[in-house]
Amino acid sequence: MHVLAIDDERLALENLIFSLKEALPDATIHSFITPESALEFTQNLYKESNQSLDFAFLDVVMSTMSGLEVAVSIKKLFPEVRIIFVTGYSDYAYDAYRLHAKGYILKPVSKALIQEELDHLDIPQKVKGPQKRVQIHTFGTFDVFVDQQPLRFSRSRAKELLAYLVDRQGNGVTLSNICAVLFEDSSGSTGNKKHAQNVISSLRRALESAGVEDILIKKWNYLALDTKKVDCDYYRFLKGDIDAINTFHGEYMSNYSWAELTTAFLHQQSNYEKIKQN
Repeated sequence: MHVLAIDDERLALENLIFSLKEALPDATIHSFITPESALEFTQNLYKESNQSLDFAFLDVVMSTMSGLEVAVSIKKLFPEVRIIFVTGYSDYAYDAYRLHAKGYILKPVSKALIQEELDHLDIPQKVKGPQKRVQIHTFGTFDVFVDQQPLRFSRSRAKELLAYLVDRQGNGVTLSNICAVLFEDSSGSTGNKKHAQNVISSLRRALESAGVEDILIKKWNYLALDTKKVDCDYYRFLKGDIDAINTFHGEYMSNYSWAELTTAFLHQQSNYEKIKQN
């Protein structure tokens, strides 16, 4: 897990690093006192196709560039990074939420404050019964975790393909289906079918590297997700799990436009379930 920490005040940065190490002992902390050096690091990290940036803790008010500006630049490279602003100024909260920041901490930072924010993020939560290795989060942006760690994809299309399989709830898809959804090619041209096969191979390699390739069911011109081998908030929602229903706040796989139909369905079901609860 890669965590970025930026603050142009040395003492504040040292305190942030100390608190992060306490809250996330297994994470790799990359700390910077200038936004420019941090952005240079993120660009280099982006060039390493098998790497991802999981969290960014950003001071808002800095001498050369604001944390809000840094967040915009980082999100262009890592759209799914979880940004948490760390500042002494509560006036920036509205701008933070407009940027879809995941959290907002007022200084002085502590392990407890960081942990409180982490508890509200869309990261894997412990579930009742045997723990499944693969945990999938669809509410908000689409994220996949294996053994509590983010699954790394070398291609964004491979991640999108897995999202599509999740949305299909275990129903199989063909190369033509994949072309229609991922490439908006309903006719399934030869070139796009070849591209789809490469995406499938990339997805399989990502799963194999994490030792969870068995969640895919693959036959000739058929690909599906074995839903029994994953824990997914969307599936728990469909089963009427109250916790899952309450964690849906109007967004479902928001990084994929083709998920809008399911989003509308979830809105309808969520309203119905909340009426039942009342």
